[in-house]
Amino acid sequence: MGFDPLRWLPDCYNELTHEKYNDIANEFKRDNLRITVPSYYSYFHYPEKKDAEIIRRVYKVDDEFRHEDLKTKKAVTILKYNKNVVYDDDLIVKEIKKISSSLDSKIEVDKLSIIPTNTTKDFQFILFDHIKSQRGNKTGYTIVTNSNTQATDVTQPITAPIHMEISLTEAINLLNLVGCTRDIKLYPIYDAPNDEMLDEIRRNIDSFTIKYNYTFEDYSSLKLGGLFFGTTAVGNTHKELPNKYDLIEQDMQIIVTDRMGLLACLGLYVITTLDEVVTKKLNSYGIDMNKVIQLKDLALKNLTEPKLSLGRIISKYLPDFEKQFDVQSNILVTHPVSKNGISSFLELSKLINKEVIIDQQQIPYVDRDIAAFLAKEHLISNTSASTSDTNMIIVSKDFATTMIEELSKHKSNPAIVGKIGKPGKAAVHIHNSKT
Repeated sequence: MGFDPLRWLPDCYNELTHEKYNDIANEFKRDNLRITVPSYYSYFHYPEKKDAEIIRRVYKVDDEFRHEDLKTKKAVTILKYNKNVVYDDDLIVKEIKKISSSLDSKIEVDKLSIIPTNTTKDFQFILFDHIKSQRGNKTGYTIVTNSNTQATDVTQPITAPIHMEISLTEAINLLNLVGCTRDIKLYPIYDAPNDEMLDEIRRNIDSFTIKYNYTFEDYSSLKLGGLFFGTTAVGNTHKELPNKYDLIEQDMQIIVTDRMGLLACLGLYVITTLDEVVTKKLNSYGIDMNKVIQLKDLALKNLTEPKLSLGRIISKYLPDFEKQFDVQSNILVTHPVSKNGISSFLELSKLINKEVIIDQQQIPYVDRDIAAFLAKEHLISNTSASTSDTNMIIVSKDFATTMIEELSKHKSNPAIVGKIGKPGKAAVHIHNSKT
């Protein structure tokens, strides 16, 4: 049906890596389709009480693009292609070039997801959520992001709420990560093979948005007859954004907001469900299966419940719109850890063009024994993969304690995992403070 809920297991993600997105973006610097990734959101100025409009266009991979002037300059995009195309650098660039050459005007894509799949061409697609901004006096920023469900609980029915809730939650968490907590509106992206399943998905969306008091726009299903769960989310903020990479200085502190490796624990649970031999190996390492189940339950809870308190904390420590940052008392940069785990530190290093120094002993793994087991048995390569509520915050050394205390008040398990090193070179140094 077009949904690949086990493809994420070996690496804990089912999209291209940060490095691959960089390579693709470099190919399109002078094209009509300008890919400015890797980024996890798009933003622009917000005029008071004039919300942005989302114009959705969905194409099959062999469709002709409609030549039309949407009068938009930005979009967030999801591309779902056969894995043989996605993992071939030349082929994926060729496919995106075809899209670019069909556009009549320049479109910037800040948030791009490229999903490899085993399914037939009927279930592959190109989705553009074009962003139409409004004119008026600038009072803040509008943030737009998207997400799609990859890791999920495969033991639950296809129509279970969890599959849609995971994408809704991740999109909201990405907004929260830049302190965007106002006027949030969701634009679900979904599909199913029949009307009964579609109706159940819509009921699940209704229940989620009622529970958290969000509004949503139903643009109907993708109408491809496959199975898909995703979300575009839009929100506003009257604060400055925590993207001040140029203000980052040597010895500033890197805080991780919660424990790492929880998504890998969910992966382990799925693997034990598929293979009893793994369960026996767990026992030989002295790891109780009940602990794995508990961590699986915690992972699913974090995957489906937005971390709204994080958004409020980040917003609290950002300057008001058009005010200057105080490097000693403001959050300067936030960045997702999520499913990328430790590799997110390299992403940060490239964004700020400085060394990142990580203390291995300070990384707050949810369970070090399970991480070691997964690594030794070569079951999951990315043992630090985390749920979407785990992120990093960069602040001054003097302000770090305040941030840790603030995060701890809201049932998080924050930790200072390292610091910023020398400027001028992107690199990550992981050392062991006990040796």
